[in-house]
Amino acid sequence: MHYYPFNIGDYRRDTGHLSLLEHGIYRSLIDTYYLDESPLCGDDATLMRTHCIRTEEEVLAFQNVLKDFFRSVKKGYIHKGCEENISKYRAKSDKARASAKARWDANAMRTHSEGNANHKPITNNHKPITNSKEKGKNINRFTPPSVKEVEAYCKERVNQVNPINFVNFYESKGWKVGQTKMKSWKACVRTWEQRDEQKSKDSKPTGIDFERIADELEQERNGGAVSPNDNDLHSLEAGGNG
Repeated sequence: MHYYPFNIGDYRRDTGHLSLLEHGIYRSLIDTYYLDESPLCGDDATLMRTHCIRTEEEVLAFQNVLKDFFRSVKKGYIHKGCEENISKYRAKSDKARASAKARWDANAMRTHSEGNANHKPITNNHKPITNSKEKGKNINRFTPPSVKEVEAYCKERVNQVNPINFVNFYESKGWKVGQTKMKSWKACVRTWEQRDEQKSKDSKPTGIDFERIADELEQERNGGAVSPNDNDLHSLEAGGNG
């Protein structure tokens, strides 16, 4: 214990009869008591030597101080006021230590719980742990495909997209869709596929069934009857005769 309360009023009230020499010896003994947090040594010779008490006058002053303020027990010389202050100090220290331990345990538990909630479990795949920002960059990184890669994907999709035209077109665009950097070339292949299908639908003739007309013309050549209500057939023949 390197600090203890010192009440000047109480001290002067209790030590007003002491000489200056006795004051010095008393304060020296009190300091030792608080520093060791235990009763003073019960051997007078040892106690005087450790406190530099040499002359007869100092020895007499020492004996007077012990008689007035200390009580001899088996453990040594005890001082009532010192014992009370030391007990209060220890109780306060124990309370502070318990409070600090409780805060530490609470923080450790909270940190552990947050760690379990926010982090994936560590596995034994020996893969290096990367920064989350770098991980995001790797996910969004686009690599232009080769003609063979596009060709293989088109075969898998069973479509009519020309891989060479596809690659040449987007290379000339800097692999951008409009003003935005391409994120998935496979999605663009599917877009081309849908566009080609739509073009194929738009290119088919509407309103005239050429296959049926061809069959009926073949029947007429072979002496078969032709339906008088077939406007499409008459239209086709009229066009042929003209």
